[in-house]
Amino acid sequence: SNFREDPHMVPHRTRTCITILASAFCVLTVATPASAQFGIRGGMNLTKFVGGDAGESEGTTGLNLGASIPLLHFGPLSIVPEVYYSQKGSKQFDPLTSTTFEFGLNYIEVPVLAKLSFPIKGAVRGYVSGGPAYAWNIDCSITATESGTTNNLGTCGETFSSFDTAMEKADRGVVIGGGIDFTIRGLGGLNLDARLVRGLARLRSGPTGSDIRNQAFTLMLGYY
Repeated sequence: SNFREDPHMVPHRTRTCITILASAFCVLTVATPASAQFGIRGGMNLTKFVGGDAGESEGTTGLNLGASIPLLHFGPLSIVPEVYYSQKGSKQFDPLTSTTFEFGLNYIEVPVLAKLSFPIKGAVRGYVSGGPAYAWNIDCSITATESGTTNNLGTCGETFSSFDTAMEKADRGVVIGGGIDFTIRGLGGLNLDARLVRGLARLRSGPTGSDIRNQAFTLMLGYY
């Protein structure tokens, strides 16, 4: 219920977010050397709220779909920008009212990762990766379940009024992960990626904002 009391918590879908996604995708597909390996990925998020005011937060699942492409190479090290549509959220139980609140937050997430690759065997290579991520909320919903009855409490937040506002409201986070690449001669390759994304920005802004942040464990399968 705290989220509903703050109209500035998380913004809705806006033209600004669509512009950000389109611009990021153009960077991935146009400003890239021909030798880079464009990849698409899809998988699941296991997400929950963390922080001093998150309370007994229960995890939820959501989709994580997007693309990545290395822009710079320094031997085994590469810089890899990515763009994802990422579903996050959490469930919280209120013992006073015996009600379970479920928060659904959808983001356009843009990690910029440093990726260190190493050979394992034959056509199989492993890697570790890490770096910052920015995420712009495009949709937010709240439902309440009491005595088996679920009610939609509507949306939360307000739209971005400008690009500057969008940047200020971005959920800044850190990504740590790793995975395995399987090269298939003549067909590209398959990729298995696992990562932890920890939000650093509070979901409620202002001097009275609660210490509640996003956290997601993501497992994805990709093709490049």
